Amino acid sequence: MKHTHPLIASLLRIHRFKAYLAIATALALAASALAQKPKTAQTEEESRHAIASASIEQDPKFAAAVQRFQTGFGATIKLARADDAVFAKNYVATALKPEHFDNTLQILTWVESELKRYPAGFLKKHGPKNLVLANAYISKTAKGTTPAYSPTFIAEKSSDSILVTVPTTMTASIEVLGRGYLHQILFTTILANVKDADSPIGLAHWKTLESDDSKLDTETAKRLTKASNGREGLYKMLWDAWEFAELTKFAKTDAKLMQRIDLVKSYMTSLDPQFDAAYWTALAVIPEEQRVICLNDLSDTHRTDKIKADADIQADIKVLEKQWGFIVLWEPGSEAPPMPVKVRFEYSYFTDKKLHEFKTFIRMARVNLGMYPEQITKRLHIKNLYILDTFDFRRSGVAGQGMNWLPQPSLAYGLRTFDPAKPASIDFLRRTIHHEVLHLIDKEFSKEGGPIYGANWDSLNQEGFHYRIGSPGAAGNPSGLRFYKDNTKWQGFAEPYGMNIATDDRATLYARLMTAHVADEGRGDQPFLEKLKTDPILKAKADRLIAFFKSLSQELAIQTPNAWSSRLGGD
Repeated sequence: MKHTHPLIASLLRIHRFKAYLAIATALALAASALAQKPKTAQTEEESRHAIASASIEQDPKFAAAVQRFQTGFGATIKLARADDAVFAKNYVATALKPEHFDNTLQILTWVESELKRYPAGFLKKHGPKNLVLANAYISKTAKGTTPAYSPTFIAEKSSDSILVTVPTTMTASIEVLGRGYLHQILFTTILANVKDADSPIGLAHWKTLESDDSKLDTETAKRLTKASNGREGLYKMLWDAWEFAELTKFAKTDAKLMQRIDLVKSYMTSLDPQFDAAYWTALAVIPEEQRVICLNDLSDTHRTDKIKADADIQADIKVLEKQWGFIVLWEPGSEAPPMPVKVRFEYSYFTDKKLHEFKTFIRMARVNLGMYPEQITKRLHIKNLYILDTFDFRRSGVAGQGMNWLPQPSLAYGLRTFDPAKPASIDFLRRTIHHEVLHLIDKEFSKEGGPIYGANWDSLNQEGFHYRIGSPGAAGNPSGLRFYKDNTKWQGFAEPYGMNIATDDRATLYARLMTAHVADEGRGDQPFLEKLKTDPILKAKADRLIAFFKSLSQELAIQTPNAWSSRLGGD
C-alpha cells in the first residue's frame, strides 16, 4: 500500500471538498432555473421593452424634450416599464415602442405649449415631478366586457406623477380634449395638497356652492353648469377661451357660479401672486401660436372686382340676407369664423379666380336656404353666413359648420374642392347646406322628452349599437374611418358619418331627405331612396324626423304645403 505525504493528503481532501461544493452549487442553480422557468417569457418581454425604450430615450429629439421639461417645469419624463412602481399597483401598462416615437413627440409638443401658459416657476413648485409615458394604462379595477378606456392623463398621487397615454393612432380629438384634461389633472394634483377640511376650496365648502341645472333651457347651459359644479371641471374650462367666455356669461345670472369662479381664481392667486387680474384676462385669449391663419393676399386690392360687379351674385346675397337676417361674409379681409377650440385654423375667402364656383354656390344657397319658412329662420337668429374657399380646421378640410355653440349661431361653408361641373360635387354641397342647418334646428327646437331627443332617438338603433362619441359605450370605440368601416353591418344610417354621434345621424338623414329627389341632375338619389325602402330602421328614423317637423310646423303655425315641407316629404 502506497502512503501519501500528510501535506499532499490534506490538499487532496480540500480539492475533493471544492469539487463536491461545485457540484452542489451547480445542482442548486439548475433547480433554481427550473423553478423560475415560467418567468423566462416575462424576462424576454421586459428585455424587448427595455430595448424599445432605449431606442426612444436615446433619440436626440426626445432627449432635448426631456431636458426642456426638466429645466422649464422641474418635471422628469419617464417611459413606463412593466416593473415600474409608479403604476404597477393600479394599472397594467402597455409600453411604448419605436413606432410610437412620432406620436410621443407630438403629444410632448402640445403638452409643453400648455404648460408654458402657467406663470414662471409655478409648476416647479406646485406641479408633478414626473410625467410617465406609456402606450396605454388600463385600470386593474376595470370591470365588464367593454374594452377598458385608457385616458390621456391620470394623476398618480403616491409618486407625484402624471401618467400620459401615447396612443398608436393620433386623432384631432385626442389633442383637442387632451389639452383641457391636462389642466384638469394638473388641478387634481394641486388639490391633493389641500389638507384643511375647512378650506374654502375644500370639497365640503365647495358643495354648498353647486348650481341647480335642472331648470336651464339649453343643453350648453346644462353641460357647462354641470361640469363647473366640480372643482376640476371648472378649472379645466378656465383654460379654454371659448368656455371661459360662456362661464362668465352664465355667471352674470348665477351667483353661485360666480362664487365658484372667484374661489378658484383666489386659490390659485394664494399659491402664486402672478395669477393676478391681468393674468386671468390674458388667459381668456387664445395663444398666439394657435391663432387662425388667413391665406388670402390682402395686398391685392383688385382681387374681388368681378364678384362685386356681378349683378346676379349681389342679388342672391341680398335675398339671403333679407330672408334670414344674417350677413353674408365672403370678401378677403372679413373676420374669420370663430371655431370652438384652440387649434390651428387656416382659411381663405373667395376671389375672382373662382368666380364661377362662387356664383354657382351662391345661387345654390339662395335656392336651398330660400325654402325655409320665416318662422324657422327668425327663431334660429343666425348672425353670419361665412362662405370660404379654404376651410382647414384641425389639419382637415371642412365642407360645412353649423356654429351652434355661439351665443348667436352662424353657418360656414368651405368650397375649396367644389367643382360645379361634377353632379356629385353639386349634390354633396347641396346636402351640406341642409346638414348644417339641421344642427342649428336640432339645438333650437329639439327639447328633452321630444321625439328626436336623447333616448327617444337612440332607441331606434339596433340593440348593441353605440355611436362613436356621445353614448354610454363610446369610450371603447375606435376613431374615425376605422370605426365606420368596422360598423358597416348596422342598419339605420343614411351615411357612415351618421354613426359618429346622434346629431350627425339626424343631420345626414335630414340632408338626404331634403335633396334626394333633385340629386343626380334630377334623376334622384336612387341608392338612398332604395335603402329607405329596404332598411326598416332608416325608414323609422325618417318617419320620426318628419313627425318632428310636422309637430314643429303646427307649433310655429307654418302653413303647409310649402317648398320646405314638400322637399322633406312631410306633406
